[in-house]
Amino acid sequence: MSRTDDHPATRAAATRRDLAVFLTAKTVSDIGYALDFICLSVFVWERSHSALATGLLSTALYAGAIAGGRLGHRYGDRWDRRQVMIGADLVRAGMLGLLALLPDGAQNWWLYAAVALVGAGRSVFEATLSAATPVLAGERTQTVNSVLAGLKGVAFVIGMGLATVLVPLIGYRGVFALDAGSYVLSALVLTALRLRMREVDGPGRAGRQAAGAWPLLVGAGLAVLVVLRGLDAFGSSSQHVGLPILGGQLRPESPTEVSGAVWSSWAAGLLLAGFVLRPLAKRLIERNPPVVFCLATMVMSAGFIGVFWLDGWWPRLAAAVLAGLGDALSEITYKQAMQRLPDDRRGRAFGFGQIVVNAGFMAGLLATSLVLQPNWLPEWVLLLHGVPLLVAAWATLRSRTAGPTPD
Repeated sequence: MSRTDDHPATRAAATRRDLAVFLTAKTVSDIGYALDFICLSVFVWERSHSALATGLLSTALYAGAIAGGRLGHRYGDRWDRRQVMIGADLVRAGMLGLLALLPDGAQNWWLYAAVALVGAGRSVFEATLSAATPVLAGERTQTVNSVLAGLKGVAFVIGMGLATVLVPLIGYRGVFALDAGSYVLSALVLTALRLRMREVDGPGRAGRQAAGAWPLLVGAGLAVLVVLRGLDAFGSSSQHVGLPILGGQLRPESPTEVSGAVWSSWAAGLLLAGFVLRPLAKRLIERNPPVVFCLATMVMSAGFIGVFWLDGWWPRLAAAVLAGLGDALSEITYKQAMQRLPDDRRGRAFGFGQIVVNAGFMAGLLATSLVLQPNWLPEWVLLLHGVPLLVAAWATLRSRTAGPTPD
């Protein structure tokens, strides 16, 4: 045995170090995802100049994410979490690596399959990590959830900034190869560290049962949170489609500046929530994460509504920061509430959550693409974000009248 097995304090320090290395590697792969987020849609547009082809890219991404969620819902309580996360990284690396190497004609048809499998890999990886976090972090689970949200903001700021620099320097093929390398790095780190990701060796009795997640969530009082998260995803589609339109209205000469500034401000809100606001609200989150989740969802929806309704450049950016604060805090508290489930039941719950969220976003993209007209963009954003805002307010009032949620 190594010396790290001889002393509990030494083992704990080694575990914290390994976790820090893993989180750093995940942040690198998230930067790769942020590069994908920007570059893939622009790549398709430049190749096709077709709104339909560009829209199908998002459809492929979220269809893949739904498929990944279904895998997690069905098998997440039974599979080897570490091996599955390594596999998800390698699948994404392989898809993007092929995209970088194939000739132009083959790229055009391979792109959609690659994007679907990237979406599936991300869905599986994120749901599995969320289920494993209480085992990885122990008493520091809330802190690690917070750090993950903050590092997501860091990754998006860096990745979106790099997208404007790297494409002129190394081209799209170089960017796809770089993205693939970021996932290889994450897989290598997971292989080398051999982090413990389950409370016991193998799934428990509940993990071998075929029961679905919905009865489990209803029984645990978490069904409203999952539904609300799906409604929020439906509403969030409005800004994804609406920001390019808003950019064309505010800055016709350079519409991408508006989207870039708003998303950067949103990412700054993620940073602030993860590293500043969450520590200040630690006790409140521990006491009643569902209520904090609902309040944070209301803040996020109000922030995105403000981006489209407020006058002036700085008020819009301040609203985007507010949306990021609410987004990160809602993600942290959603995970915190779901992670109270037993270890051998969390996999199916987080997998089901991935299905609901990605289906909501996909449905919202479809509805927005079919219905939205530029002359009533603010009203559409208000409508789609107003629904989760009102449902969150109702859930908060209902929770207060019902009393505190037991641990």
